[in-house]
Amino acid sequence: MQNLENTINNAFENRADFDSKTVSTNIRSAVEQSLALLDSGEGRVAEKKGDDWVVNQWLKKAVLLSFKINDNRVMEGDVNGYYDKV
Repeated sequence: MQNLENTINNAFENRADFDSKTVSTNIRSAVEQSLALLDSGEGRVAEKKGDDWVVNQWLKKAVLLSFKINDNRVMEGDVNGYYDKV
């Protein structure tokens, strides 16, 4: 998990160097794995530890990176379609 965290942190620091078309497969994979952790509940952006709330900054950064590397796409609805990145 530490390798995943390091990849996300490094990608976030260098986020000006890539976009949805130029992002490396390594970064895209790390973002997708991070989102899968969040989806499964195994990872949390914020969690309570004792009496304190702790923010897992690297997971927050993964969510922000996902907006940068994923293009908008049409999501079909009952009546209207809409655009989304998630």
